[in-house]
Amino acid sequence: MRRPVTASGSVPQQQHPLPVEAPAGFNADLLLIALAGAVGATLAAIDLASRSLWLDEGSTFAISSQHGSALWHAIAHDGGNMLIYYLLTHLLIGWFGDASWVLRLPSVLATAATGGLTVAIALRLFPSNRRLALAAGLLAVVSLPLVFWGQDARGYAWLVTLDAASFLALLAILQTPSGRPVGRGQVIAYVLTTAAALYVGFDAALLIPAQLILLTVYRGHGRLVITSLVGALLLCVPLVVLALERGTGQLFWVPPLSPSVAGKAVVILLSAAMPPNFHATSTTVVTVLVSALISLAAVALGVRAALARTERLGSPAPSSSVPSRSVRFVLCWLLVPSGLALLAYAVGEPVELARVVILALPPLALLTAWLLLGAGVQPRAGVQPRAGVPPRVGVAAVTLLLALRLLQIVPSYGLSPEPWRGVTAQVLRATPADTRACIAFYPQDGREPFDYYLRSLKADAHVSNLVPVLPALPWSQVRPYVEEYSGLTSSAGSRIATRCPRLWLISSHAGQRNGTRASAANYRRYQHLQEVLSGHYPHSSTSTFGWASKIEVTLFER
Repeated sequence: MRRPVTASGSVPQQQHPLPVEAPAGFNADLLLIALAGAVGATLAAIDLASRSLWLDEGSTFAISSQHGSALWHAIAHDGGNMLIYYLLTHLLIGWFGDASWVLRLPSVLATAATGGLTVAIALRLFPSNRRLALAAGLLAVVSLPLVFWGQDARGYAWLVTLDAASFLALLAILQTPSGRPVGRGQVIAYVLTTAAALYVGFDAALLIPAQLILLTVYRGHGRLVITSLVGALLLCVPLVVLALERGTGQLFWVPPLSPSVAGKAVVILLSAAMPPNFHATSTTVVTVLVSALISLAAVALGVRAALARTERLGSPAPSSSVPSRSVRFVLCWLLVPSGLALLAYAVGEPVELARVVILALPPLALLTAWLLLGAGVQPRAGVQPRAGVPPRVGVAAVTLLLALRLLQIVPSYGLSPEPWRGVTAQVLRATPADTRACIAFYPQDGREPFDYYLRSLKADAHVSNLVPVLPALPWSQVRPYVEEYSGLTSSAGSRIATRCPRLWLISSHAGQRNGTRASAANYRRYQHLQEVLSGHYPHSSTSTFGWASKIEVTLFER
């Protein structure tokens, strides 16, 4: 049958030419990105202000509340760690105040962005499988560790986000066919996200070796990637100077590598629990077992797929080469930083493993989604798919994982492992308006969250009767006291006892009897402080708050 011909003799155009379909697919991709981001934002925004600030969040408040040279000195004292995050929080406090939801809002936004970025990476790696992409985004954000840091006034949620953004920009560069120029925006995005990740957390340096190894898989633009990395590192020269001046002494509290430390890191990586911050639920063991089995299977099958022969990008490639490269990308992102962190820890470099492993949450989500929804799917039409997890089984397994994770997340809302709000309220209630009392903190970091809640509780009536002696700074001033472990001499204790018939001693993170050398020294200093005060105050009573790092509140009386 002949096609109709117009009066001019030309063949009529198709009513729906091919370019019309591209925006539809593009809109569908954006919808998936937005959906994963919305889920992440929602989970992090629930009960955002109900959990009490803990010690490190108090440091964020104290550091970000400074101005001018005091702000720079406070950031430099921390070795430049979270420099960009402190500056951002400083601006937010200046614009919107220091309510806890304001302090934590950047982390909520970062969690949302992580979900969207994970979907975007999955769409690039497995372009024919939107179901896989959505599952990867959801598995990334429906995670107790990421939700916790997404509700925390620290920079760890942003570290994960910038980690994912750096790898997405790198992937866009590597997937550009050989001989075709790479977009300037992709290069700029890669340089800035990589540098920003380092300015948020030094742990981002573990990602750079993984990105360099990927140049052996995608060989089209290696020189450009290396040049871009050099540019990112040059931007970080001021950060390196600050870090070298500070050294690693601030990590004295990191315990030596042990099976217990490694076990906690593993369950955090599996998004199955978060010890010691949250207690186990009735489904925690099941979540750990199911997550571990699926993750081990994903890594094993991923290694098998990655060992398949991969052709160079831009050359004719068999249908199996694209998934092989994609799986290699994810495995490199997952295994190289984790392996380097373990190696550094084993040789004695202090690494907070439980926090480093959150960098691996997006690649593990991608690999898990690939196992359950993509291992048997080919991205090219007309190719017989390989054997894999049946689609219904894969969807059921993803649903089960998400449900088990939610069962860990929901009970965590509103729980305060370090309830500084309750500590401040208790001290104010137990300090009569007509009785003078002194207050001391060990370490002096405890002054930071106490300061925050003293202001938020509007305790003006009690401030005149509650005299700070360690540190001896008026309540009208806010100053950071990051890891300052100072005690009192016997003569100083005698002078304080003469002025104040009652004294509060509040301690948290006071050191460990069997910890590192510095940690043990801090603990002995704490014991000496207690002895000094006991020598001048014959009566004392102690209350304990929280459980992750217990807060001890001791009232000494004459």
